[in-house]
Amino acid sequence: MGKKYLLILSCSKTKKNIDRAPAIELYDGMYYRVLRKNFNLKDNKNLDILILSAKYGLIESNKIIDYYDQLMTSKRAEELKDGVKLKLKEVLNNNNYDEIFITMGATYEKAFDEECRELLQKYNTQWIEGMIGERLQQLKKWLISINNDK
Repeated sequence: MGKKYLLILSCSKTKKNIDRAPAIELYDGMYYRVLRKNFNLKDNKNLDILILSAKYGLIESNKIIDYYDQLMTSKRAEELKDGVKLKLKEVLNNNNYDEIFITMGATYEKAFDEECRELLQKYNTQWIEGMIGERLQQLKKWLISINNDK
């Protein structure tokens, strides 16, 4: 079996108008479009995806959620910290990732406290920075590289 990867990204304001759907299907922002275009999610065995949602906290991409409209604020990121840490610990303890790729805005990043960052440092973790276009390009490049690693 090939390497094991984890992608952590933020939710998106753009959503499909559906309820009771896997999170990965509900969100329809630019990151999700790049993801769907450059990675076969149906035939996926080596990539796990966690989504940091302003409403639901850190969730697995297949979690069934309802449509919502809630913005991530610094206050909300602070409220989510403990839950984010618990979920991150659970996922990292149950999997052995070769690489972790994280892309989200600065407000979302506030939900990852120092302890989370220390946990992630034990892995080959890339925190993507830069303008949105640069982030999308890096995500596309990373997805194509892991697609070839199946």
